[in-house]
Amino acid sequence: MHLATTKPDKALQGILQDPALSDSSKHTYAQRLRAISAKLGQPISELAMQPITILPWIKQQYSEVATQKNVVTAVLAALRRMPAVKDQSPQALAIWLHASKELEAQQQAQLKANEPSARQQRGYVDFREVIKVRTGLAKGSRQRLLLAFYTMIPPLRCDLNRVALLQCPASAATISQDDVDTVKENNFLCLPADRKKPAILVLREFKTANSAGIWRRTLPMNLTQELWTSLQAESPRRWLFTTKSGSPYTAKNFSKWCCSVLQTLFERPLTLTLLRHSYLNSMDWNKLTIAARENLAADMCHSTETQDTYRWISGKHHTGRKQR
Repeated sequence: MHLATTKPDKALQGILQDPALSDSSKHTYAQRLRAISAKLGQPISELAMQPITILPWIKQQYSEVATQKNVVTAVLAALRRMPAVKDQSPQALAIWLHASKELEAQQQAQLKANEPSARQQRGYVDFREVIKVRTGLAKGSRQRLLLAFYTMIPPLRCDLNRVALLQCPASAATISQDDVDTVKENNFLCLPADRKKPAILVLREFKTANSAGIWRRTLPMNLTQELWTSLQAESPRRWLFTTKSGSPYTAKNFSKWCCSVLQTLFERPLTLTLLRHSYLNSMDWNKLTIAARENLAADMCHSTETQDTYRWISGKHHTGRKQR
């Protein structure tokens, strides 16, 4: 039984109805809040008033500090959209804020140590192994296309769930901003009619879009050819990646599908986030200029500070599966 059908949750309603929040933030917060609400059998608007009871449960339920922090952040996002809380229970809000600061400090300490967590070590795969597996997959398969998009260009987050495929008569070099503005889909991939010319990928909806703006890149020809091969191997489709019914994925379901594919291919709990770690740990940072590092961070849609935390001191040498 879904709580939302029996008792309205003011906390969730506040998040979902806030026009200042992006759709992705609304989805992420709501997903986390619904999960703990379902497990504890109470709406978030009530659970949020019980931090002394709920915080120990969160720490027991989720072993990773980062996950604990994400859950607390979601609760705070809900509380901030419940104006009555400040008057009725300011102490509860203060406790949640203190817990958030403590978890943030713990998380930053872990990140600054440049060491992977136990869960990250279990899922980590050396980037050379990822490329080796990709090369061995059948050309045109969805699995190979997925690995191609996360190895042939600096790997993005879970941003490729709903990418429309557009047939464009122009080359990538002549696609104007006016052309981009006429496309209704937020994220799309333009395939020039001339197959000897590269495709162009445009993202307008992703986690850091508010600070990064529009992400637009001309794809390398090897990746463009991987896409053409995939399109030739099966019936024509409107989206880069689709469900069995031919519909685009939601961000949540795309992440689940990716994790399932990666688990099958590597027999480890490898994730898209870990692929980003693996990619950065494969580089010789002594040969990268400051400008090159800044460009790389922009390609991966995160800051140079985040880039630094993705680089593990021991990750490249002591984590991941053995080479085949």
